[in-house]
Amino acid sequence: MKIVNKILIALSVVCVLGSCAKEEVKNVDFSQYNDDDPQTKTELDNWLKTTFLDEYNIDVVYRYNRYYHDVDRNVTPPRLDAVKPTMESVLNGYLLPYRKVGGVDFIKKMSPKEWILFGSNSYASDGSVYAGTASAGRRVNLYGINNYSAYGALLVIHHEFVHILNQLVNIPTDFESISKADYKATWSTTPADTARKYGFVTSYASGSYTEDYAETAAHLLVKGQAWYDRYANSSSDAGKSKLKQKEANVANYYTSNLKVNFRELQKEIQNYLKSTVYPNDLKFPQYLASTYKTVTINPGNAIYSKYGKPAEFQAAYDKMKAAVLAYSSTAKYNLDYVQVRFEADNKATIRCAFTAAAGGTQYLADYSFTYAYNTTSGDLTFTKVEQAGTTGNYANAALFSAGFANSLQPYFTGKTFTADWLKADVEGADYNSLAGFYEKNNTTNYWYGVLGL
Repeated sequence: MKIVNKILIALSVVCVLGSCAKEEVKNVDFSQYNDDDPQTKTELDNWLKTTFLDEYNIDVVYRYNRYYHDVDRNVTPPRLDAVKPTMESVLNGYLLPYRKVGGVDFIKKMSPKEWILFGSNSYASDGSVYAGTASAGRRVNLYGINNYSAYGALLVIHHEFVHILNQLVNIPTDFESISKADYKATWSTTPADTARKYGFVTSYASGSYTEDYAETAAHLLVKGQAWYDRYANSSSDAGKSKLKQKEANVANYYTSNLKVNFRELQKEIQNYLKSTVYPNDLKFPQYLASTYKTVTINPGNAIYSKYGKPAEFQAAYDKMKAAVLAYSSTAKYNLDYVQVRFEADNKATIRCAFTAAAGGTQYLADYSFTYAYNTTSGDLTFTKVEQAGTTGNYANAALFSAGFANSLQPYFTGKTFTADWLKADVEGADYNSLAGFYEKNNTTNYWYGVLGL
């Protein structure tokens, strides 16, 4: 049986002059409108052959042939100047990341062997649009490349390849059960907010579990973990739970069933996007203090062995650690970590956790600040303010107030930091979980830590 999966884009239809008439599909042979008709072997053909056919046994078809799309649709040929950019996205944003993470044998075996390009979208009678189709584990059709967008193209490319993978290696049976009661074939009538509430990453994902799987995986890979976390956090409690279950299912499918490290694959695809178009969805500043509300700094964590200990911050941390230790010769308290907490109304807390040398209860000391933050540039400043209380964590803070005033307080105040993803070759397991804060005009001074929701 031939299996075909389609990704669609919802369109609104406007009726002019009071009525809409259903137009008959006309039997037009668009092959005569290929840009380079009569056909010759061109520089583009040579590049496609060398890059795709010779290396991956992938045949790229861009000259129009009606055989490659549904016979009840009129789909136009692509412009020649749209072909190479589209296939460069296929190469750099899809094939090479999979090749690096999954290996040469994996991508050569699993990649579809035919990529068919069309200039226009493929329209359905209900007004929806096909952006791509995947067939029988072998062929991908990409529509609408005359309006090529590198970011949008990658979402479609990865969506369709997930279908190819699912046609070759079945979707785990427990995925469908996560939202089984909520799938509706009439997905186009499901508002985006409703889809989110019920745990779908798009309205289209609510149409079937196969589309749900492809949409979930593609959005995690292309839009990234931070985008996905923010989206899940804005859902209902039940919807968030389902979205996170789906994420875990997809990640495990890749890592266990396909033997492709999903987190490393996320990293490679997003590094490609950051080095080219750098879409807003991948930029860090928008996520701080909204999606990610804490940054935890523990120099004893293994990440600081991997990515280094910034000298100026480490000196301030060690000074505070010495002050905590000196407080009691009996308890010999240890500074466990420092956590920067972003709270409502531009209030911030710098929290110091400490434990006696003998172990037991971990205590918290909270120091009150305000902060100013630009969600576009990432510029961040802290100002020390009067303590928000005198009991509990604030009473603990009073024990080390002099030490704090001579160590961490002067480090965090009196300067502007720029928030960003940690600027290091971060491993996939840590990718999108580490943020760096770089002093403006002095980027050798910075601090970084683990993000918390």
